[in-house]
Amino acid sequence: MSRLLRILLITIGAIIVIMIAGYFLIKSYLTPKTVRNIAEKVVTEALQYPIEIGQVGLRFGFRVGITIDDVKIPNTKGFSRKPRIEIDRTTLNLKLLPLLRRRIVISGLDFSGLKVNVEKNKQNKTNFAAVIPKEAQGSSWALSLSSVTISQGDVSYVDAMTKTEIKVKDIEQKIKFKGNTVSASGKSTVYILKNQRLPEMIVKVSNEITYDTLKKDLQIKKLTALYDPIDLSIDGTISKLQKLDINAKLKVDDISKLPSLIPADSRPEKLSGTLIATCLVTGTTKKMVVAGNSVLKNVSYTPKGLNRGFTKIHGTFSFTSKAIKDISLSAMFGNAILELSGAINNLNSPTLNLKTKAVGDLQDLEMLTTDMKDMKMKGPLTLNLSIKGTTKKPSYNGDYKINNGFINGIGLAKPISNFIIKGTIANSVARISKCGGNIGHSDFSLTGKITNFEKPIIEINNTSHLIDLDEILPKPEKNKQRQGKAVPVTLRGVTKINTFNGANMVFKNINSSFTYENGIIDLKNCTADAFDGKVQFDLYYNINSPEPYRIRTRMTSISTKKILKRFLNFENLEGKLTGISNFQGRGFSKKDVIANLNASANVKLVKGVFRNFALITKLLAWLGMKDHKVVDFDDLVVNFNIDKGKTKVKDWALSSKVGDFLTNGTIGLNGSVNLNVTATLKKKYSNIVKKYHGEWIFPIDSKGQATIDIRITGKFSDPKFSLDKNKIKQRLKGRLKNEFDKKKKEWESKIKDLLKGK
Repeated sequence: MSRLLRILLITIGAIIVIMIAGYFLIKSYLTPKTVRNIAEKVVTEALQYPIEIGQVGLRFGFRVGITIDDVKIPNTKGFSRKPRIEIDRTTLNLKLLPLLRRRIVISGLDFSGLKVNVEKNKQNKTNFAAVIPKEAQGSSWALSLSSVTISQGDVSYVDAMTKTEIKVKDIEQKIKFKGNTVSASGKSTVYILKNQRLPEMIVKVSNEITYDTLKKDLQIKKLTALYDPIDLSIDGTISKLQKLDINAKLKVDDISKLPSLIPADSRPEKLSGTLIATCLVTGTTKKMVVAGNSVLKNVSYTPKGLNRGFTKIHGTFSFTSKAIKDISLSAMFGNAILELSGAINNLNSPTLNLKTKAVGDLQDLEMLTTDMKDMKMKGPLTLNLSIKGTTKKPSYNGDYKINNGFINGIGLAKPISNFIIKGTIANSVARISKCGGNIGHSDFSLTGKITNFEKPIIEINNTSHLIDLDEILPKPEKNKQRQGKAVPVTLRGVTKINTFNGANMVFKNINSSFTYENGIIDLKNCTADAFDGKVQFDLYYNINSPEPYRIRTRMTSISTKKILKRFLNFENLEGKLTGISNFQGRGFSKKDVIANLNASANVKLVKGVFRNFALITKLLAWLGMKDHKVVDFDDLVVNFNIDKGKTKVKDWALSSKVGDFLTNGTIGLNGSVNLNVTATLKKKYSNIVKKYHGEWIFPIDSKGQATIDIRITGKFSDPKFSLDKNKIKQRLKGRLKNEFDKKKKEWESKIKDLLKGK
């Protein structure tokens, strides 16, 4: 054995002897009672708070340590009964040399199974006070940390005010103290429990940080947070805990997983694609400066409430803490190509400076919302727009154009074809320089403006050669009430129409003001040439609940034959008619009118003739006047009401060459009659009746005129006539007087007053 080897063995042996001696020396000093006393003093003197501890032990190995099991720090009064801190095992790592001199110097702390409970109550107070030991010294121990290790740690946080609950689990941290430097590295998992604003989130966090206590410099070597699909990484420094120089990178590989983080009331219907963002944070903790760039790749976005959204969104933009700049994005909307550029400044109160361009087709707007699911559209569309101002009050400038458009499914019987519109947008007003098209044979050509883009108000000046109401209004389905669909716009303005067809009527040279709002068509003070005369009328029609429609007319010298044939089913009655009428009905066909029409009127017919008018011809024949197929009259003053297809005649005063007839009763539009007629015949015709009906008794005045009270029943085309003998008796006794002149003047005066009032 060489001398060197012997020296080495002797040295090793001496070390072993010293170690064995040291072990027995430490063992003899650190008795169980001493160890417990030391443990109790350390935890109470360091934390200055009553603490519960369990079993205390001594651990020998490469290091000597005191183990303390089941450490509990009770909760603050006024909070839950759950302990504020629980530690399954705490190990106090002791320095060896001071220990040989019977001095306790703690160089490290190991916490295994650390559970921290942090609470905030409804009074905004927390239960947690700092409990981490500082560099300190008690009466029989000293603390000189070189490391703190936490394993299997859990921290829970409950906020009673915001009803927020966060849990940090699986905490693994190694904290080292060396000179002026404190370093920490480790990982943990953060659980944010579901609340009213956010879903349940699981975020995996890892860190590697150092802090210079003298320079107060914090260096972030690595700080990552991973919440599928969000990957955030941060590195950099905070000098003197004030000056920032931090790099951050955010990557979202699949943003389809993000909508759950967006509040439900603004959550998009669809969101997908990739987002990458990098930024540099400089400045100070009090005044940060942020500058970064973002890239969007193959993003799809469908806003809430829409069935179709934007696809293939690509592009970049830069951002700061105050603005989003250098926006350069392109997207598809259906087959339409959209481009967006510009900036959004002052994010605290956003100011817009954007430009957008769209080239597409109306077909791209089909199925946009649930309300539009039945609409069919096509036609090339272009839009150039700049947007400036604030988000609360933006202003728009640009131009738009649609050519050769086709629109169907908006509540009209036929689609809009050959649709063209072009104009400009300025200061939140869209001006229509040209708009036209066809609805069947109907046409329109207009100019105007659009305001209030959220709920559009369109003011127009329209000219049409032909409007065919029967082509425009939808026909009702069998056994089903007619119902259209309200277009969500407000229309108002004036229109000129050369020819207007509808409801078996023809109007010429119409001039009218109109409104369309919430599906209601309302024409006011409309003037037109109709029924060979002048007509003024108001029309009310509700697309949402089309029955009944309402038409109010004021007529001047119109064709009696045409108007009465249309509305009262009278034929072969000629003359000129002046008066007021109101119509309210269900359906526009002749059958619908006969069954459902409600109306009232005060009219006067002049210089007319009954030509082969069955009721008059047969009445005169019954009285004894044969072959009176043509009966001229001077005037006919009429007041009537129609209730569900039955006309109530009230004091019709007819002056004719035969005599005067005062009539009241009912006439059904289906042809039934039930009338009371008082006929005062001229002398010539009175003599004919006396000769033909010699057995009849009726009063005759001084002029030789007979007054006969007649009942008419049956059908209009086949009436039955009889004398009203009771009324004749009353008249012979002088109890009934002839009121023809009185009633005629009364209704003539009323007609004049009504027309004068309009």
